Amino acid sequence: MPTIVDLDIKNIPLTEFMKAGQEDPVAADGNLRIYNAPYDSEHAATMVINTETNLWRDTKSGAYGGIYDLAHEITGNCSMSELNRFIASEMS
Repeated sequence: MPTIVDLDIKNIPLTEFMKAGQEDPVAADGNLRIYNAPYDSEHAATMVINTETNLWRDTKSGAYGGIYDLAHEITGNCSMSELNRFIASEMS
């Protein structure tokens, strides 16, 4: 039987999403959290999350956005239903 997950995906804190994916910040500065980029083959510490705006930006590539943009960078998928499934599975 399929499991129905009741998540307000757009409002999930990015830091919680990263924690669910087993990623912890490597540094913090005020409201900024720096992570090793999970979508980068080198996993360099280039991903910065602003906890006030709940947005992220990669200092190397310039990629940025919200949770869907991050899920797209990680999976390479553009389908909203697939991105929703990925985010829900990470959060469960």
